[in-house]
Amino acid sequence: MNILSSLMEEYPSDYVDAMNTVNQYCQEITLCGLWRAGFFGHMAFQGGTALRIFHGLDRFSEDLDFCSVDRGYVLDPESMGSYVENEFRSLGLEFEMAPRRSRGDIRGGTVSGNTRDTLERFGFPEDMLDLIRPDTRIRIKIDLDTETPDGYRTEHRFRTHPFNYGITLLDIPSLFAAKISAAVSRRWENRVKGRDLYDLDWYVREGARVNKVYLINNLIRQGVVSEPPADDGELREILCRRFDCVDYDKAYEDLYPFVHRSRLPKDWDADYFRSLVNGLVFE
Repeated sequence: MNILSSLMEEYPSDYVDAMNTVNQYCQEITLCGLWRAGFFGHMAFQGGTALRIFHGLDRFSEDLDFCSVDRGYVLDPESMGSYVENEFRSLGLEFEMAPRRSRGDIRGGTVSGNTRDTLERFGFPEDMLDLIRPDTRIRIKIDLDTETPDGYRTEHRFRTHPFNYGITLLDIPSLFAAKISAAVSRRWENRVKGRDLYDLDWYVREGARVNKVYLINNLIRQGVVSEPPADDGELREILCRRFDCVDYDKAYEDLYPFVHRSRLPKDWDADYFRSLVNGLVFE
């Protein structure tokens, strides 16, 4: 038994659930490496994976999203990658971190390693390993927003299980604001990520408040509005209009791989999300 196999109290029999579980462990190994590189003195964790790991969101997430909290910080991808790769290597895994093409203010990288070798290191049984092609790779996408809008707030957390590391992340109202902005700003015609909708629903059910200044600054940045709305009513109507044109069948398809079957929502439509928006509490 090694450190990774000792983490597995039981092994999922479903391949998708198995991969989601291992992916999250690999995400946290990546976060450990970034912490050792001093990354969180300059960048804050945000997005669905931050919500799952630190606030108990009940769905899996595939990416690691960060935003700059230090405008003078110059990213050093090579140094950052070496810390991440060494963290995996210390646990008996060979992963590599490679840069991805930048998209506007978003810089990125991909951390990847052989899927079969990784599951074997975690102690998965042979019948699960036999389902995996030898050349299949686990891929963790990293997005770094280098031009964070003003108005965010952060908090600092320390994680002790399954690995020890410290982190800076946006606070809940700022995370909620960023999620609302993402849900209404996706440039996919009538498509929206089902994961965005699920997270929005989760925030409301948890009684989270919205950082209004950060939300508005994000909406201006994304071109949803050109100036701050006159009042909360106008802001709510701007958000509601986006949910009137969502293809909810496509949203379900996007969500399906990331949520346990028993937790898949059944009541999504424009009226449902209008009711959520009208119940938002701004601060």
